Amino acid sequence: MNLLRKYWQDAGAIIGVIVCIGLLMNRAIFSDITGILWLSFVAILFHQFEEYRWPGYFAGLFNNVMFKSETPDRYPLNTQSAMIINVLIAYVFYLLPVWFPHVIWLGLAPVFMGFFQVVWHGIVVNIKAKTLYNPGLFTAVLVHVPVGIWYIHDIVKYNAPTATDWIWGTIYFAFAVYIFIIKGNIWLKNSNSPYPFSKQQLGSYYRK
Repeated sequence: MNLLRKYWQDAGAIIGVIVCIGLLMNRAIFSDITGILWLSFVAILFHQFEEYRWPGYFAGLFNNVMFKSETPDRYPLNTQSAMIINVLIAYVFYLLPVWFPHVIWLGLAPVFMGFFQVVWHGIVVNIKAKTLYNPGLFTAVLVHVPVGIWYIHDIVKYNAPTATDWIWGTIYFAFAVYIFIIKGNIWLKNSNSPYPFSKQQLGSYYRK
């Protein structure tokens, strides 16, 4: 578990690269939306790598700036909770639509999550931290948004989504944000957590 807590984001980035190589070798997969859904999965893996490895200081910003934590190396977010929340988001929420590509609302929800990341990192966090950039913003803008637009363009082009798909996709997205992000951080927070972030993951928010 210690190894997984330390390197889950690195493993995700490696998986993302492998998926990209596989897609380049099998471009026919883009004849339907399955290839785009694979790219959506890759987007969240690279996004998490940006947040927690390079530049990787989102945890320090989140705990210190967003929550004014007295122990920003471990509260409210810690390496255990970050791993659990992000692994579930990537390998359940984002990967599930890949296996069921014709369930359109399943694919729409992660796309909405990608758009939400732009609002979260680009507006909410930047305003709160008084910055122009924070880890996660580049992949949100440069990967999540283009992939999401591509997905919506293709499903609309082939008249795939129904009104029910848009409604259920929105509901599922809101449910995922509530369970994984809001409640996940509440359930897993521990001011005495034995799983602190590294100095690198705290960045300029590191306290001795």
